[in-house]
Amino acid sequence: MRKVNLMVMSGVLFCSLLSLAAHAADLEGDMLSLSSGLSTVLSSDQGGEMQQALATMRHAAEDARTATPPSLAGSTAQSPAMQGWRSAFDQLLAKITLAEKQVKQGKISEAKQTAHEIVALRNENHRKYR
Repeated sequence: MRKVNLMVMSGVLFCSLLSLAAHAADLEGDMLSLSSGLSTVLSSDQGGEMQQALATMRHAAEDARTATPPSLAGSTAQSPAMQGWRSAFDQLLAKITLAEKQVKQGKISEAKQTAHEIVALRNENHRKYR
């Protein structure tokens, strides 16, 4: 009986670790999408290409906002650290929205300036949560 309990507990622990690894992989994918989209916005002069990159960034940011970074594993959803994490993504999403509006208005140089603000926001929050 004790051996069976040990096997069951080992299985539960293993599944929990796989779940945590899957969430970390999803977050990593979101971060790669954000990085790739940001590079496109900074380097492109074509509104359509920039708009598509910003849409990809929006989707990745919305998804990442619901994740828990490895540095905050074990934090409760209402902890100040997790609230800060979500607030950082709210700020990012606001910048993405601004850049989208600028691109739609044909203000490519202003959108690139907003993208540089996103870079600063990224650097600031990587220091906190990475």
